[in-house]
Amino acid sequence: MSTNQDIRHGRHCVFLMHVHLVLVTKFRRDVFTKEILDDMRGIFASVCRDLESELVEFDGEDDQCW
Repeated sequence: MSTNQDIRHGRHCVFLMHVHLVLVTKFRRDVFTKEILDDMRGIFASVCRDLESELVEFDGEDDQCW
């Protein structure tokens, strides 16, 4: 059995957490421009570093109207 190095330990707990965060706008169009998505990527990466976690993937579209 292999050990997983991603398992984190607290004083009274052991955990391995993966989070999938989805942001949806009200009308799903013309809200997230490429510049805003680039800024958000940096902000999300910074928050992940502060929480000692890793941003695995970040993706977005500037117009999600179908």
